[in-house]
Amino acid sequence: MPRMNRLSLTALAIAVMLGGCATPPPSQLSDLPRTPDATVEEILEDAERYSGAEAYLLRLYAAQAAWSTNQPERVRSILSRIPQSELPPDQQLRFAELQARSALALEQPEAALLALRHPSMIHLETQPIEEQLAIQQLRAEAFQATGDPLNAARERAFIDGMLPPGEREANRQAIWEDLNRAPLEDLRQAAGEATGEFAGWVQLALISREQSNLDLQVQSVNKWKETFSDHPAARLMPDSIAQLLELHANRPTHIALFLPFEGPLAGAAQALRDGFMASQYQAHSQGLEQPQVSLYDSTAYADLMAFYRDAEADGVQWVIGPLERDQVSRLAGMTELPLPTLALNYTDSSISSDQTLFQFGLAPEDEARSAARRAWDDGHRNMAVLAAQTDWGQRSFEAFRAEWEALGGKLVGREVINEPATISSQIADLLNIRESEQRGARIQSTLGNEVVVQPTPRQDLHALFLAATPQQARQIKPTLAFQYAADLPVYATSHAYQLGADAADNADLDGLLVAEIPWLLTRSDALYETVSSSWPQATGPMGRLYAMGADAQRLFSRLPQLQRYEEASIEGATGRLSLSADGRVHRSLGWGVISEGRIVPVDEVISAP
Repeated sequence: MPRMNRLSLTALAIAVMLGGCATPPPSQLSDLPRTPDATVEEILEDAERYSGAEAYLLRLYAAQAAWSTNQPERVRSILSRIPQSELPPDQQLRFAELQARSALALEQPEAALLALRHPSMIHLETQPIEEQLAIQQLRAEAFQATGDPLNAARERAFIDGMLPPGEREANRQAIWEDLNRAPLEDLRQAAGEATGEFAGWVQLALISREQSNLDLQVQSVNKWKETFSDHPAARLMPDSIAQLLELHANRPTHIALFLPFEGPLAGAAQALRDGFMASQYQAHSQGLEQPQVSLYDSTAYADLMAFYRDAEADGVQWVIGPLERDQVSRLAGMTELPLPTLALNYTDSSISSDQTLFQFGLAPEDEARSAARRAWDDGHRNMAVLAAQTDWGQRSFEAFRAEWEALGGKLVGREVINEPATISSQIADLLNIRESEQRGARIQSTLGNEVVVQPTPRQDLHALFLAATPQQARQIKPTLAFQYAADLPVYATSHAYQLGADAADNADLDGLLVAEIPWLLTRSDALYETVSSSWPQATGPMGRLYAMGADAQRLFSRLPQLQRYEEASIEGATGRLSLSADGRVHRSLGWGVISEGRIVPVDEVISAP
């Protein structure tokens, strides 16, 4: 349909005014006011007096008025009465924009992106710059809402130079936040494809995300500044990068490892020490000066203040340890600590707000929270729990429940498992198999034995969370198959399988989804080959402690940054590390699946042909 010209629109406007119409139909995109004087009802009444193009334009005008008064449902309803393809090209653009804005407001970001892919978008460059920017920013918001922060950052980087100077700082901060939310693998892929300023943003984000050692990060940032000297971020570094440089300039020169080198925890202490020192040596081997490390045996100090006095006298500025849970609890009870301390365990005790006590460990709660997030992302909404009758089993359950319900999930059942002989009946109870069998029996008694009725598990259960020992877990998958629920997804903590065991020992676990640290799941950490060649036990269960030691070395100097920036995190050997307001380090875990008795990254299985 040809676009209406000015003459016909003027004639129409005169006719409308003579007829008492409050709002003449617009002739071009810029004629659609952001805050019209007429009400939506008045404009729609006017539209009813016309047909074809005139009616469509007035309805589009009404949709704009509905958006201006925050009525997204009304916008969508009005747009449904307009054939977009019969509008002039610039009005098709406005239609797409209103469709996308209303979809976003109604929490339908995929529909918003679809609207912004309409063929009329090829005319966007012919529109005024403010219209172009509005739609590009809208596209970025839609990508962000769909969980695609990388493409959101790409859109923001594209328009950065076109923005008014006063808006660029906020836009660049948004680019940085998007890149820090993007999956690491997506960033790595984008690094090989991106060009121009966006390539600089991606490379800088990778330095922040990939390099966990502070010295290596600063070295990489300085090289980046040489390569991208004209980049906007080189002129004004993102706050988190600027603080990295500040932390490096003021980093401690003497630290203490305060660990139980005697007694039952000596083996764990040695693995932590070796992982820590390996991380130190990695940076030192690249010509980077590292702080002095002094070793103190925590079993030799009944009085913790005596240790701190000795450490201060030796010139120590930071403490890593202790490992013993009771000692961490004693530290938490102190009003003030003489030196900032990264404890390698957690306490349930509350901590004084004046303290500089941080806590980092391999808590099962982290795996449980990761299970809730993974299951939610996989589309499940109703789950049940099987948890061992142990302290860590119940802690895992409580952490899973809190995270699951916070996400909006529903917990439809829970069984505490202990005796192997009862697990089968407990799973049957969770699945409501007995009720199904009873219904089948009633049907057969009514219709005759020639009718075969197979029991079916409850339909409102989408997946299971499992916190169990390997012996208990080996019963779960076969029992689910026996109870007609072989396809029910099961998300488990790392306690559920035996790392390094013969594949036959884990055969009954095939298909089990397991939370595991990157050190043991992808084995891609920069230190993995070096450490495992020196200490082969680092490839097995003890590997979790070597990885924790390496992360402790990477983490302690970054804690002020994690404390200041809520979105900041470290890609560590034990997971993606972040810090809560109470000084506890939380880990977000990767996910593997047991396949032929071995754990492999779940994404590799999904992407396999």
